[in-house]
Amino acid sequence: MDDETERSQLRASSLAITDWKHGVAPLLADLSTYQAYQCEHVFRTVNAIRSGEIRITSENIPNLKIWFSYYQSHKRLILDVAEFFTPLLKYVPHGLRPQEILSGNGSRPEATDILSFLQARTLKSNPGLNNLDLDWHNSPPALLFFILIWVPCNCLWGENPPELLFRARHGDLSAARKLIQLDKSIIFEPGIARKMRQWTAEGRADKVAEIGSYLGEPIPDVSLQQVKLTWARFILDTSLRAGQRMLAPKIQELFNAIAQDSGHGLQDPDVGDMSPEAFAKALTRRVDFWKLSPSR
Repeated sequence: MDDETERSQLRASSLAITDWKHGVAPLLADLSTYQAYQCEHVFRTVNAIRSGEIRITSENIPNLKIWFSYYQSHKRLILDVAEFFTPLLKYVPHGLRPQEILSGNGSRPEATDILSFLQARTLKSNPGLNNLDLDWHNSPPALLFFILIWVPCNCLWGENPPELLFRARHGDLSAARKLIQLDKSIIFEPGIARKMRQWTAEGRADKVAEIGSYLGEPIPDVSLQQVKLTWARFILDTSLRAGQRMLAPKIQELFNAIAQDSGHGLQDPDVGDMSPEAFAKALTRRVDFWKLSPSR
């Protein structure tokens, strides 16, 4: 399905999704729907970069100091990613907090729903933003880090890079292995390199050798189900921040509604057949996608 077809589908009248939105604050419902639709795009982008369909050229390899700063400070990553999306900010009603808008207590943007709002505003300023052909090899380091490190970390292990780095710096080999599987350059991160020097001084060559063995391991595959579960947790946390807690079964129903309106059956093919208990537990095991953990 090309992107124009996908955008048309999003704008189309959707009976199941319309029914699902009943009882949910309007903008929160629209944003949740948009995020759920984005899962396949994120999945395709991650795999397109890994397969070489989208190439990251040597000229755009980020400076390691900047790259490692995103491991150490999630706040810097969020700010740098948000800067790419700044065209949206001027359309947020002045003086209103995001919680007020999402909960329905404030004025909504002029667009009829968040789908057309995001597409109309973002695509005008960044035509390639929702396109698989986004010029990734000229993209800011923050976007590369987000799609190659942050997203896979959360999808694969339900954790975020700052927490993994903190444990790896303190000698947690399991955390170090997860990071090295995704990013071989992490062994040069000052905290991890210092730990390896400490092990060498203590005669713990076994630990240094184990770290070295991780370098030969392939990058783990990220499944579409893992992406959907991570985005489901993101939807849950967005609802919590809006003061409009959305229960796990309601989020699972959203994915099923999208499947129905897309002609893919009564259930989402990836998360629809999970029991309500299994789906809820999968969300619980995932940390907040944008968790504001202390910078260490």
